Amino acid sequence: MAMADYKIRVIANACITRYERGENDMNEIINSYNLDSVDQGAVLAYVYAKRPDIETMPVSV
Repeated sequence: MAMADYKIRVIANACITRYERGENDMNEIINSYNLDSVDQGAVLAYVYAKRPDIETMPVSV
Protein backbone atom coordinates (compact mmCIF):
# COMPACT_ATOMS: atom_id res chain seq x y z
CA MET A 1 0.00 0.00 0.00
CA ALA A 2 1.36 3.40 -0.98
CA MET A 3 2.31 5.92 1.65
CA ALA A 4 0.15 8.97 2.30
CA ASP A 5 0.93 12.03 0.18
CA TYR A 6 1.99 14.14 3.14
CA LYS A 7 4.56 11.50 4.15
CA ILE A 8 5.92 11.42 0.59
CA ARG A 9 6.32 15.22 0.69
CA VAL A 10 8.05 15.15 4.08
CA ILE A 11 10.54 12.50 2.97
CA ALA A 12 11.15 14.24 -0.38
CA ASN A 13 11.85 17.54 1.38
CA ALA A 14 14.19 15.76 3.80
CA CYS A 15 16.02 14.23 0.82
CA ILE A 16 16.37 17.64 -0.81
CA THR A 17 17.70 19.12 2.45
CA ARG A 18 20.28 16.34 2.81
CA TYR A 19 21.31 16.86 -0.82
CA GLU A 20 21.71 20.60 -0.28
CA ARG A 21 23.83 19.98 2.82
CA GLY A 22 26.41 18.00 0.89
CA GLU A 23 25.26 14.44 0.36
CA ASN A 24 25.88 13.98 -3.35
CA ASP A 25 23.99 10.84 -4.34
CA MET A 26 20.20 11.23 -4.36
CA ASN A 27 19.77 7.49 -4.89
CA GLU A 28 21.64 6.70 -1.68
CA ILE A 29 19.66 9.34 0.19
CA ILE A 30 16.32 7.93 -0.97
CA ASN A 31 17.41 4.34 -0.38
CA SER A 32 18.35 5.20 3.21
CA TYR A 33 14.63 5.56 4.00
CA ASN A 34 13.95 1.89 3.16
CA LEU A 35 10.88 2.58 1.02
CA ASP A 36 9.18 0.16 -1.34
CA SER A 37 9.49 0.79 -5.07
CA VAL A 38 6.14 2.61 -5.36
CA ASP A 39 7.02 5.02 -2.58
CA GLN A 40 10.56 5.53 -3.93
CA GLY A 41 9.09 6.50 -7.27
CA ALA A 42 6.67 8.92 -5.62
CA VAL A 43 9.45 10.55 -3.57
CA LEU A 44 11.67 10.84 -6.63
CA ALA A 45 8.83 12.35 -8.67
CA TYR A 46 8.23 14.97 -5.98
CA VAL A 47 11.97 15.75 -5.80
CA TYR A 48 12.06 16.22 -9.58
CA ALA A 49 8.95 18.40 -9.51
CA LYS A 50 10.31 20.63 -6.77
CA ARG A 51 13.98 20.66 -7.83
CA PRO A 52 14.40 19.73 -11.51
CA ASP A 53 18.05 20.79 -11.31
CA ILE A 54 18.87 17.73 -9.17
CA GLU A 55 20.05 15.01 -11.50
CA THR A 56 19.95 11.38 -10.50
CA MET A 57 20.04 7.98 -12.05
CA PRO A 58 16.92 5.80 -11.75
CA VAL A 59 16.54 4.35 -8.28
CA SER A 60 17.39 0.65 -8.21
CA VAL A 61 15.26 -1.53 -6.00
